[in-house]
Amino acid sequence: MRVLLLLTTVLLAVAQADQEDQEEKTRSVQSGVYTQEQAERGAAVFEKTCLSCHQPGEFGDGAYMDGWSGQTAHDMIELIRATMPQDNPGSLKRKEYVDVVAYLFRLNGLPAGDAEMDVNSLKQIRIEGPYRPGLDLFSR
Repeated sequence: MRVLLLLTTVLLAVAQADQEDQEEKTRSVQSGVYTQEQAERGAAVFEKTCLSCHQPGEFGDGAYMDGWSGQTAHDMIELIRATMPQDNPGSLKRKEYVDVVAYLFRLNGLPAGDAEMDVNSLKQIRIEGPYRPGLDLFSR
């Protein structure tokens, strides 16, 4: 019985340390994970590819992002890539999907930073609020 208790305690400690290690390796969208230029490129892709079915207002009131809270930018991009555009899912370059998500982050008032989001950093970016209406880049 003592061995079982000791083993359980050790396993719980290892699991907690692993979770803390994972949290240290991630960063929040609130820390500026994209650049303004990247969001502008994303706005151009959105305008060219998405605007025929979607309006920016569908994604910029915080409700859309609330549905992604707790997930990673990778999760978001992979779902969008697998389902959009509706008539040809996955047809954009991966970088274009990343740029569109940068635009969606900007629409929700998430701060821009000094470095671009790239395909190698997506799993480390946690989506979390608060969200607020941001700048619609079509109104340049």
